[in-house]
Amino acid sequence: MEPSHAESYAHLIADRVAEIPLPTECARFRDPEVLIAGDGFTASISPPTAGRTRPVLTVGERFAVEAPREVVQGAVAVEVASAHLAGQLGQRARERAGSWAPGLAKVSIVALVLGWLTGSPWLIFGAGIALIGVVFGWRERLGGAAAFRERVHAADELAAEWVGRQAVHDALSWYIERVGDEPRPGALSAQLAPPSVRVRLARLGSA
Repeated sequence: MEPSHAESYAHLIADRVAEIPLPTECARFRDPEVLIAGDGFTASISPPTAGRTRPVLTVGERFAVEAPREVVQGAVAVEVASAHLAGQLGQRARERAGSWAPGLAKVSIVALVLGWLTGSPWLIFGAGIALIGVVFGWRERLGGAAAFRERVHAADELAAEWVGRQAVHDALSWYIERVGDEPRPGALSAQLAPPSVRVRLARLGSA
């Protein structure tokens, strides 16, 4: 996209975002700097930092060009709601619980194999202890994944309070109509995966 066109679409997106009635507690996400990056259909927002006073809203080129007003507002409202919820006390810690478990599992398996190959009882013993830790860590990891999934659903509901349930529904439907069905994760990955867009749509419709 030509720089002049990108600037025009950035202003258009900014105007549509300015119409979202964000509550006082989300005031830091108002008036974002809009960047158009990549040929995609997604939007994401980063909160302001010590070195950057304005939030940054990054949108794909096709999102900027093709998304109607309601879709822009629904999608951005969801991203703001998610970022707001993520910043609440303890939420990040809950979501990251047990994130060390996969790394420990790899180390313990390597140690176990080396122990068998070298006949070292200490390596085998250490690997066994580590695997016990992996079991407990995996339980925490599942809890962290569940906390993240709940944040996604809570963000959908919070955004619906701001811009209306129909706008959020339209934004999710617009995305899936263009991207298609998401790949189905395996049995193990499914336990850690975020909720699919179709699941989110179903939950919005049943509420």
